[in-house]
Amino acid sequence: MTAQTSFRLLIPSLTLLAVTVQAADVPAQTAAPAASDSPVAAQFAEPKSSEAPAATTSVTADAAVSPPAATAPVPDVAPVIEAAPGEAVEDKPKISAQITPRVFFFDYFKVGANTQTHFLERYDYREDLSGDTRSGVFPDIDLSLLYGNLARDIFTLERRGFGQHSHRGAARYSDDKIGVAGTYSHYRSTTGGIEYLFSPGEIDGGTVSSGRYQTFNDDAGTSSFHVDRTTYGAGLTLKPAVLGSWGTVSVDYQGYKRDGNKFAPFYLGGSGSGSGSGSGSGSGSGSGSSSYGVSNADSWRGINLGVDERMNKISLNLDAAPRDLFNVNYKISLEKFTNGSPDLTLLDSILTPPDVPNSVTPGTRDALDPFFYIPDTTLLSQSIQVSKSYDNRFLVAAGYSHASLSDDSSHLRFTSDFSGSQDAWAGKITTDGAFLNANWNVSPLLGVEGFIKYHQRNNDSTFPVENVISSTSLVGPYIKAIDSIDYGLAASWRPGIMSSTLTLGWQRIDRERDLLYGSIESGLTLYREDTLSDELYLKWIARPAMGWTVRLTPSYTWADSTGLVTEPEQALKVKALVSYAAPEGWLVSGFYDYKQKQNSNNTFTDSGGGTPLTYTQDIDSTLHSAGVSLNVMPRENINAFVNLFWVQDDLSSYLFETTAVRWTNNVIFELVDEPNYKIDTYSIGFGADWQANDKLKLSGSYTYSRSKGNMASGTVLTALQEATGTVDSKIDNSLHSFLIGADYVINQKATLRANYIFDYYDDNAYSLLTGGVHTLVVGVSFTF
Repeated sequence: MTAQTSFRLLIPSLTLLAVTVQAADVPAQTAAPAASDSPVAAQFAEPKSSEAPAATTSVTADAAVSPPAATAPVPDVAPVIEAAPGEAVEDKPKISAQITPRVFFFDYFKVGANTQTHFLERYDYREDLSGDTRSGVFPDIDLSLLYGNLARDIFTLERRGFGQHSHRGAARYSDDKIGVAGTYSHYRSTTGGIEYLFSPGEIDGGTVSSGRYQTFNDDAGTSSFHVDRTTYGAGLTLKPAVLGSWGTVSVDYQGYKRDGNKFAPFYLGGSGSGSGSGSGSGSGSGSGSSSYGVSNADSWRGINLGVDERMNKISLNLDAAPRDLFNVNYKISLEKFTNGSPDLTLLDSILTPPDVPNSVTPGTRDALDPFFYIPDTTLLSQSIQVSKSYDNRFLVAAGYSHASLSDDSSHLRFTSDFSGSQDAWAGKITTDGAFLNANWNVSPLLGVEGFIKYHQRNNDSTFPVENVISSTSLVGPYIKAIDSIDYGLAASWRPGIMSSTLTLGWQRIDRERDLLYGSIESGLTLYREDTLSDELYLKWIARPAMGWTVRLTPSYTWADSTGLVTEPEQALKVKALVSYAAPEGWLVSGFYDYKQKQNSNNTFTDSGGGTPLTYTQDIDSTLHSAGVSLNVMPRENINAFVNLFWVQDDLSSYLFETTAVRWTNNVIFELVDEPNYKIDTYSIGFGADWQANDKLKLSGSYTYSRSKGNMASGTVLTALQEATGTVDSKIDNSLHSFLIGADYVINQKATLRANYIFDYYDDNAYSLLTGGVHTLVVGVSFTF
C-alpha cells in the first residue's frame, strides 16, 4: 500500500470530476475540493497532534480514508426576488424549485479480474441497474427547493445524487425565532481492493522463502472488499427572540455508520529461534513454533474481516451575554461509539484448516484473546468560555474544559479470571484544559497579546489487572499522564506604510509525560518524558497598491528536549503569498511554502553484554510546495482559468537493526543505512466557460498530475526491489481528467444539460492499478 501514499494525498481533489461536475452542477473552473473539505472526511479526520488523542472514540485505520465529496453547488434556480430597475421590491416570501432527473452512462476500461479494483474504482464505486460495477446505465435525480424573502432564505431543501452508492441531502429552516437543520451523506468505496492487491499472495515475489515470515496464508479468498459510510445530523437553535434576548441555545445530533468488509493481515507470533509474542498476550517457546504453538509457516495470515461501526453524538451549546456585561459560552456533548465487528479468537476457526493448536485450550488466555479488537467507548465533554471587552481596546477571554473517555466493553471481553463474567476493572482517560487570552490595542499603531494554555491527560484505567496486563508484560511505554503548558506573547505594529501590519511573536511548549516502561528499558525506545520547545515567528501583511496583497510568515523552532522523533529539534517554516486583482476582472496569485524539520535529540542504547553503545536517531524532513493560478475574462461571455502546483516531500532517517526483540533486554543495535524518501508531485489544470448565446453555454477543463520518486534509498530500496520489484520501491503514476459540458435552454422552464468526463490513471509502479473510465451524464432541469 505504501507505494501509492503520496499520490493519494492529491488524488481526491483531481480524480473523478464526474462526482463534482455531473450535469453542470459546478462550473468547469471550480476545482474539486480536497478530501478534508467533505463532511465524511470531517467525521474521520486524524488528530493533528503527535500525541495519542486524549479523548476520542475508536475507529479503525482505514476510516481515515477520505472519499472525494462534491462541492455543494448553489442551486441553479430562478431568482427569488425580481424587480425592474427603480421599482420597489415587495418583501413577500416566494418559492422557487428545480428538479433535474439525470441518466448516467459509465464504462471502466483496462480493468483486471472482477475481484481486483484499479485505482479510480476505489473512489468512484458505481453500479448499474443490473448490478454491473464495470459498465452500465443508472438514473438519479437532483432537487433544489428555496423559500425566502429579502431578509433570508427561510427554507431550503437540496438533494444531490450520483448513484445508489453516492448521494447526499440537506434541509434547513430559519426565521427570527428558531433554526432547524438536517443533513445526510452516503458514500461507498472499495477500500480493501488495493490492500488486497498488495497482499503478499498477489505480488510476484511476495512470499518470503525463509525466516519468521515463511509463508503468507491468504484466507480471504477472492472477496470484493468495500465499505459504506453514512453520516447524518440534525440541529435545533432557539434564538434570542424566544429566550428573552438573553442568549441562544442549540441542540445538535451527529452520527455515522460504517459497514462492509476489508482485507486484514495478522501474525500469530513466533520466530525461527523459538520465542515470540502474538496478537494477544500469550507467549511461548519451542523451536520453529509461534507463541500459540502454530508453526511459522502457518503464522502469517490474511482474512476477510467485517466492518460494523456506529457513532452517535448529541451536543448542547449555550451562548449568552448577561446584561451585556460579558459573553459566556457553555458546551456539553455525549458521544457513544459501538463496534459490532466480529470479535475473532483463535477458537473461532481463524486458522485454515481449522485446527486449533494443542497448546490452546478453552478457558485459557490464548483462547480468549481477540484479534482486531476495538472497544465500545463513551465520551463526555464539557467546556465553558467567558470573554469581556473594555472600550473595544482590551479583550480578555478565559475557559476550562473537561472530557472523560470510558471503555465500555474491555472489562467484559478481557476477564481476569477467564470466566467471561464482568470484572471490577475499568478503562478510562480523563483530560482537563484551561486557557487565558488577553489582547490590548495600545494605540492605533500598536497592539499586544498574550496567551497561556494548560492541558492534562490522566490514564485512570485500572492497572495492573491480573492475567490481563501487568508491568512485566508491557512491551512498550505505559502512559500514565501527560501534562503540558503552552504560553506566548506577540506585538503588532501598523506603521501605515503600504497598509501593512507587522507581528512579532514567541511561544513555548512545555510537556511532561509520566511513563512506565515495564519490561522494556527506557533506552530501547525513542519515546521520552519531556518536551521543551520555543518558536519565534514573524507575520507581515501588506497591500502596497490597489489590488495587490502580500503575505510573508517565517518562523523558527528550537527544542532542548523532545519526547517524540516527530517533534522538531529544529524547524524553519516560511510561507509567502502574492496576489493581484486587476480592475479589468482578472486575478493572478502565487504562493510558496517551505518546511524543514530535523530531530537528533532521541537515542537508542544497547542493553546487551559488554560496553553499552548509544546511537542517535537523526530524522530530517523537508517539504516544498508552490503554485500559481490565473483567472481571466478575455471577453464578457468567457471565463477562463489556468493553475500549476508542485509539491516535494523529502524525508530521511537512520535505519537500525537489532539482535533480538527489545523487551528481552539483551539488545544490540547496529546502524545499517540512512534511507531517503523523496517524491515530487506536479499538477497543471486549465479550463473555460463560454456563454455562446442566450441559450447555449459550453464549458471544458483538463487536469494532469504526476507523482514520481523513490520510497527509499540504499539498503532499504534494494530490499524492496528484491521483494516486490517496483510495487513498494517507487512511486510513478499520473492522472488525466478531461471534462466537456453543455447547457441548452429549451424554454423558460427547462434546460438540457450534458457532460462527458474522461479519467485515466496510469501506474508504472504497479500496473494492476492502471485504468480509466468514460462517463456521460444527461439531464433536464425543470424550474418552477
